[in-house]
Amino acid sequence: MLTADRTVESTTQTMSAMASEPLLSGYSSDTVGFFERCMRRMWGLPTGQGLWAEHPSVARSSLWFGKTFGRRAPGFVRRGVMHETATWEEADRETGSSLECGPAQKLGGGYREYEKRRGYDLKLHSFDMKQQLKLQAPEGRDDALRSVSLGEDLWHILTVDMSLPRLLMLEIYAEFFFILTGAVLLTLVAAAEGASLDSTLFGEKLLLSFTTVRISTDSVYGWEEKTPSTKPEIIVLALIGWFHWLLLSVAGAIIVTRALKPLQQVAFAPDAIMNDEEISVRVITLRPSVLLYDVQIHMKLIAAFKDPETGNYVGALRPLEIAHTKGHYGLFKHFPMTVKHDLRSPTSPLRDTTVDHIMFLEVTVTATDSNGNPVFAAANYHPPNSHIVKASCFQGAYGDRLYPRLLTGKWRDQMRPFKEPNTGAPFEATDLPLYVYNMDNFHVIEHDKKVADDSQV
Repeated sequence: MLTADRTVESTTQTMSAMASEPLLSGYSSDTVGFFERCMRRMWGLPTGQGLWAEHPSVARSSLWFGKTFGRRAPGFVRRGVMHETATWEEADRETGSSLECGPAQKLGGGYREYEKRRGYDLKLHSFDMKQQLKLQAPEGRDDALRSVSLGEDLWHILTVDMSLPRLLMLEIYAEFFFILTGAVLLTLVAAAEGASLDSTLFGEKLLLSFTTVRISTDSVYGWEEKTPSTKPEIIVLALIGWFHWLLLSVAGAIIVTRALKPLQQVAFAPDAIMNDEEISVRVITLRPSVLLYDVQIHMKLIAAFKDPETGNYVGALRPLEIAHTKGHYGLFKHFPMTVKHDLRSPTSPLRDTTVDHIMFLEVTVTATDSNGNPVFAAANYHPPNSHIVKASCFQGAYGDRLYPRLLTGKWRDQMRPFKEPNTGAPFEATDLPLYVYNMDNFHVIEHDKKVADDSQV
């Protein structure tokens, strides 16, 4: 169920009512700038574009350095065979697609339910988790009492919450603060010893203060002879130097702590599927060189469930059992995976509720990567008709960004065995891969209901 056609879908207003059309589309390369692409190429990161017109094992000399493997070109996939075209526009004409985005709303649907997504937006769920943290706000007599230690709270801000640019700016400000404070203290010490308090004195002590932040004295004064520092001045210089060493030690500890934070290794498709048979989510590892071991996937549903005694609907969180594996996978490789919950199972809690009572679906992944580091990932998906999505504050928080949706439909295939382009003849390769997968289809959901003639999707 994973594989194949190029997904660049359209939003024409005159589309047939019986056609099954992808809801989501877009190019992943739209957001990769020239400088980033050059940096990725320099570091050996993937920068290829297009569908495989040659087998990836075909090697030839590169214009820049090393070798290139396989030729890629615009095209489309039909019945598992890649058909090469001169341009992407020609491929769009062959498949009846275009690059236009859909509208924000469709008549009869939920909030932005039928809007097409541009690209698979792998940063969406990180953004969504930040919004989820703001979904509820505490109140009471004093929020400051919700703490076990001021020091721990500050350390958490420095090592977790504060962005890297702000942290670097804080370090720069702290360095200048030490230099300025040292200059003021040295000036006051000199004035107490009888020196004339003027701008010349402050300028001299400012230069001397620079020596406390690891700038050589010779670099400041050169090799010329200078009056030795007095004992009080030496004490001040020693204290400033010691405090600066303490600052560098704390900054180094913060850097190490942040560097040890596990990298994101797993990404979810921006939308999930719920139909009459299943709830399914697509997952992929971000780096082909990384393997995941002992993978645990959990699905939870936050919804209003029918109380068998009273018949009323009561809000609750219920786990959803993953079909076939119960959420445990011994090994994850770099190709996309689809995990499902079977709605037809007699133990499915969805038998006690309806889609109108679902607030959101929560999915979590825990694993250990091939370097022994822990892996964590989470995603939430919202039904377009839920009361949370309909709230103006929710819509305002996301703005123009399309939220992660729980949609009705089916996934578009990604995987296909490699065959000769245009003809579909078997290809006698001398090396792997045996299959290829189309990341342009990673996020594409085909709607399984009739679409109205006046629909923009």
